[in-house]
Amino acid sequence: MKHTMVWFGHMTHGTFRIGEDENPIVIVNSIDEKAIMNPDDVEEYMESQGFDSYLALDEFQGDIVFSQTFLKGLTE
Repeated sequence: MKHTMVWFGHMTHGTFRIGEDENPIVIVNSIDEKAIMNPDDVEEYMESQGFDSYLALDEFQGDIVFSQTFLKGLTE
């Protein structure tokens, strides 16, 4: 069974368009927990732990952006 790195926390998922191209994007506001787990278990785990959202790194095809709040937290 394949496992993947998953980040749980507060993230905003969406798409953005540049000209004719439309790409998925996720804005990371916080990473509250990281885990290596079976992708089939991610949704259930997220809900049981009360996380807002998640990002499965191996499966996401798009751009990952870190918010200013997240980056500011790294220096405090």
